[in-house]
Amino acid sequence: MDIKLEKCKRTDPKYQDIRNRHYVPNKGTFGQQVHYLVLLDSSVVGIISGASCVWSVKCRDEYFGITKDNRKYGLPSIINNTVFRLETHIPNLGTQVLSLFRKQIAVDWEEKYGVVVHGFETFVVEEEYRKGSMYKADNWEYIGVTSGSTKTHKGMGNKSERVVTSQKLVFAKKIKNTKLSEIYTPTWRNK
Repeated sequence: MDIKLEKCKRTDPKYQDIRNRHYVPNKGTFGQQVHYLVLLDSSVVGIISGASCVWSVKCRDEYFGITKDNRKYGLPSIINNTVFRLETHIPNLGTQVLSLFRKQIAVDWEEKYGVVVHGFETFVVEEEYRKGSMYKADNWEYIGVTSGSTKTHKGMGNKSERVVTSQKLVFAKKIKNTKLSEIYTPTWRNK
């Protein structure tokens, strides 16, 4: 089994086709982001993406040591696994892809955004058959549950609005021998 990740744009038709079948509705991606097609023996079998982590989640903040003082600089070193969908069901394929994703996106993130990755977060909508097992198999830690609300973003400069959402299971993983960013210059300001 030859598993590869191929970087793509969020607008790539192959990516969008699979993304639109994911159980979480496709509302685009906010902030910094890297997207991949998952290839198995040269055939596209899924997608996986990482993006800017969410601004504030109590259990995630406690896990990574995020405070009011280090939030602005530390958050860019945490990647949110925003979407992961496989359309081929082979035992352990998901865990193998997740492991490959963590290694590849850490390299691509640092190259693209100039930030050493310290860790990962993801949010799982709990259902009868969806409990984060794949993340557990890749040694991510279950760290808590979200509060059940979020802020909506309606474009840059517009005021956010708080809305009620379903609670989600939160999983996280730190990368050994790394730490939260202590300085950060947004890459979009350098262009």
